[in-house]
Amino acid sequence: MMLAVAIVASVAGCAGPGKVMVVSRPVVDVRRQPQTQAAAATHDLLEDTQLLFGERVRVLDTREGWARIEAMEQLEYTSAGKWQGYPGWIPVEALVPSKGVWDPTIVVTAKWSPVWRDPSKRHLSGLLLPMGAMVRATDMGGERWRLELPDRSSAWIDAGQARTLDELARLPVARKRALIVQAAEQLLRDPYFWGGRSPHVAPALGPVWPGPPQADAVPVTGVDCSGLVNLAYRTVGLAIPRDAHEQHLKARPITAPQPADLIFLSEARNPARIVHVMLYAGHGEVIEGPGTGHAVRRIALAQRLGDSLERLPPGRVVNDQTISYGAYLE
Repeated sequence: MMLAVAIVASVAGCAGPGKVMVVSRPVVDVRRQPQTQAAAATHDLLEDTQLLFGERVRVLDTREGWARIEAMEQLEYTSAGKWQGYPGWIPVEALVPSKGVWDPTIVVTAKWSPVWRDPSKRHLSGLLLPMGAMVRATDMGGERWRLELPDRSSAWIDAGQARTLDELARLPVARKRALIVQAAEQLLRDPYFWGGRSPHVAPALGPVWPGPPQADAVPVTGVDCSGLVNLAYRTVGLAIPRDAHEQHLKARPITAPQPADLIFLSEARNPARIVHVMLYAGHGEVIEGPGTGHAVRRIALAQRLGDSLERLPPGRVVNDQTISYGAYLE
């Protein structure tokens, strides 16, 4: 126990206000208050979002083992009318200093990817990387890619579990659209989780979550409606805002969606406030996280909104909610 306390104290000493640090756990809950952990199958209003391994945060304050952070890769539009990283509280022990330059070169595209201590795959590291995690690989010439972790240690990942950001940047738009839809399809039947932004952990997978002995229990994993969209877009190297309303603000308005475009629903009787987003999957179907107690699903628009896509122009009102469409790809 004394060693664990020393580890936390050491990390806390590096996490001063204004310091940019890196997430060292597969998934970390971002809490509205520096307390408690989210529970499954609940609408927990203290759960704001989740961070993935390798994401950068700016530390704003620390308090009794918690760090108040700004999630630099998850934009939100504040009440003050400016864009900034998502704020919240996470355990200090989930952060490590970034030693040297931490510039990701690959993104994990598999739902969960094991990390190995050696290129011959004889020894697992105990770390699983989630879909959407962007990490640095320095040798990408073979079947396994060498990772340079934030603490400058080395590990290896199967090449088929990730794509390079350079390759993704060169892909035709139609291919990016297809890959976004494929990523969302990997999340089908995962449980909806308010504030969730991570692929669900199947019980049989049994990941090991790095951290000192007193580290919090394994977080709940899953996605909400906008977390699903954010995560799917990360798999092609595109960072879009975290929440549905902000996704709508940043998206280019369109009159009819193509695969991987977004379908937004407003708050009832309030067209200016977006409260739900769905990913258009093509063929008149959407992929969505419908709400607490349900699972991610693929459903026909005719069933979801009562009419075909051709008869659902932007501005149409269904069940007091106004429909609009947005795109991040040309």
